[in-house]
Amino acid sequence: MAEIQQKIISCPKGHYYDANKYSECPLCASGAFPQTEDPFSPGNGGGDWASDPGGRDFDKTIDPPMPPKPGDDMNHTQFVDADTPAGAPAPVVGWLVAVDGPCRGTDYRIHTGYNYIGREVGDICIKGDATISAEKDANVTYVPQTKRFYIAHELGKNVLLVNDLPVIGGGVELHNYDRITIGTTQLVFVGLCGEQFNWADGVKSNE
Repeated sequence: MAEIQQKIISCPKGHYYDANKYSECPLCASGAFPQTEDPFSPGNGGGDWASDPGGRDFDKTIDPPMPPKPGDDMNHTQFVDADTPAGAPAPVVGWLVAVDGPCRGTDYRIHTGYNYIGREVGDICIKGDATISAEKDANVTYVPQTKRFYIAHELGKNVLLVNDLPVIGGGVELHNYDRITIGTTQLVFVGLCGEQFNWADGVKSNE
């Protein structure tokens, strides 16, 4: 049986959802989320989406709703869900592990929402690599609505690579054990959350 491909579309309010799963925007129907904006649309500096010559299409990133909290650091974009106790750290949803470069062997936690990568400032600080921009070289995003991870180039002067392919014109979806090259550092991505587990639903049975 042919695999049903995702059909990501935008509702009039700017929310993205899979039209193969929902007949209408689930966010609008719930009334729980504000209007979001696509950061990679032509009007926001986005470009054309590249395609992997190996056959895997590069998926468009989705801007997750992340309501600001008073006193938030402008460079800290991690999002704590409603089920997390007050004062507790945001639950980890995945990791980046440096397998080559000055910080080889170091692991970095990924949380829901945008995780900016920088040498000095960011949610993920790779302090030992002088070739990485001081802040916002790239970002890794976990979108709880789609249970998927994405990576996008930001302000870095180096080419961002995923499995030796450049990330151009927006972002690409990450899969377990993808290799990310940023500066002279190579990272392996490992996701905790997804179809088998997420913090809202818990662990799914394999039976």
